[in-house]
Parts: sequence; structure tokens; C-alpha cells
Amino acid sequence: MPKRAGNLIEQVAGADNLLAAFERTARGKRRTRGHLEFREHLHVNLARMREAILDGAWVQQPARSFVIYEPKQREIAALAFADRVAQHALVGVIGPIFERAMLPWSFACRAGKGTHAGVRYVQAALRQSQATHFMKLDWRAYFASIDRARLHALIERRIKCQRTLDLIAAMVPRTGRGLPIGSLTSQLFANVYGDVVDRFLHHELGARAWARYMDDTVALSRNPYELREWFERVRDLGRRRLGLEVSRWQVAPVARGINFLGYRIWPRHKLLRKQSVVRARRAIADAQRRGDVQRLALFVAAWRGHAQHADVCNLFNHMEGRYGVALHHQ
Repeated sequence: MPKRAGNLIEQVAGADNLLAAFERTARGKRRTRGHLEFREHLHVNLARMREAILDGAWVQQPARSFVIYEPKQREIAALAFADRVAQHALVGVIGPIFERAMLPWSFACRAGKGTHAGVRYVQAALRQSQATHFMKLDWRAYFASIDRARLHALIERRIKCQRTLDLIAAMVPRTGRGLPIGSLTSQLFANVYGDVVDRFLHHELGARAWARYMDDTVALSRNPYELREWFERVRDLGRRRLGLEVSRWQVAPVARGINFLGYRIWPRHKLLRKQSVVRARRAIADAQRRGDVQRLALFVAAWRGHAQHADVCNLFNHMEGRYGVALHHQ
């Protein structure tokens, strides 16, 4: 049993921690109504937040939900500004506790990680391991399927401060299923939940070349039969211990390229996934048709930042010729 952290609530509700949480929450939100209203009486609001947290009286307000459709349909939960500050205050204290326990090959929502780091790692692992095959799986409706009772049991393996556990329960109920996409606590606790699979894959099955990005896992081997066995045992673990079901999976030769985090990856090169290129063409054509120069410039800059991590010289030449947009750096 790992050592459990106690006496955390004073750190969570500390004046400096709450002020730092406000500053982190305010990034990119400084013109929003929620930020302006909270900042107007900043010290009073933070003092009330501190009192509510210490008294065990913090109540999180219902989130506002909306749906996005790219790259796939997902429901997003938008919290009130004060609730986001409280979540930042909590995660700022407990996040490092869980981070220290996580394996380094999980790349989602962690400092120094991210999609491009995950892609670079998989490509380097392909070269170093000389793997001939890969196994890839993802879990069906991962965030919506997380069993909160099992999640809280995992949280309690690391934290013993009861008042902090009660604050977590005020943000993430102890019963039912699902974590709302868009919350800071959801990002952390979805990783805590997935760490069960990481540890099983690494310590029990002996995989050494693998990566996970939230619900997507890739493992490499020279033996496709070993990969098939790993998949079956991970699938069974997910059902038995986590209440998860596999959505898609495959064991295939590396020569096909590994679809992971928006790229197709081979040992010596990587390409954008076809869907990314199709979406980019549609977005550029739509912005040009509408004559929306600002929207076009913003999209091209963002997409180029993603695309340039792949081998895209020929693609950029083609799209510049067809759409008249500047994709190569000048």
C-alpha cells in the first residue's frame, strides 16, 4: 500500500494557493464576464472560498453543457468561474501526489507531455525496439464510463485527509458513472483511472514499448501473438476492475503505420491522418467562400502548427497551389 498523503486541506485553502489558482484560471479568460465579476471583489471571493472549503461547505454549481462536433461529437461541461478556481486550487495540491505515482509513458494532460511528445516517443520506440507489430485499443465512451465509486477507491489509496476527500466528492460525486469532459478534475482523475491499465501492461504483462493518451493505448512487440494476448488480458482487466469496454482494437504490422494522436507513424517518417487533411481542406475552403480572412488566418496558423510535426512538404506544396494559402514558413 503506498504512503497516503494527509493534512492537505489547509494547503488547498491557503491564501497563496487560492490566489495562484485564480491566476491560472484567468489565463485566456480575462475578458469573460465570470472573470470580471470574480476579480471585482477578488479578495472577498477568495476569503469566502477559503472559508467554505475549510468548513466542508463548498458546493459546486451545475455546469453549462454544450456539444462540439470536431473531431467527433462530444458533450462539454463548462463550469462557473469560481468552480474552476476551486478545482485549480485542489488540483494544484493533489495533482503532484498522483503525478509522482504515474508511469512516464502516459502523455495526456501532464506537464511536459502532450500529443507531440507522445508521437515522438512512439516513433523513437519503433526504432529502438525494432518492433514488427503493434497493438492499439481505445475504450468506449471513456469519460462517460468511469465508475466513480471505483475511482474514489483509487483516490483514497493516495490521500487520507478526509476533508480533502470530501472536497473531491463535492466536485466528483462518489456514486454513479462518468466524468464531465472539460473539468480540470476530470483530466486528472481520468489519468488516475487509466493508470491501473498502465501498471498492468507494464508490470504484469512486461510491455516495455507502449504509450497511452487518455483512452488510446499503443503497445509494440516483435511477436503478434504476444500482442494478441496482451490485448485480451487488458480487455479483461478493463471489464473486471474498471467497468470499461473496448471500442476498437487491432494487432497489425508496423508497415501499415500506427494511427495515433492525429498521425500515421512509421519508424522513419510520419504523415497526417487522412481525416485531418480532409477537415483542413473543408475549413480553408469554407473560410475562403465566406470571405472570412481572419478566420482563415487563425485556422491556417493553428493547423500548420499541428501539421508541421509530420512529413508534409509535398502536402503543403499541393495545398498552397490549390488554395493560395501560405503554409511553409517564410
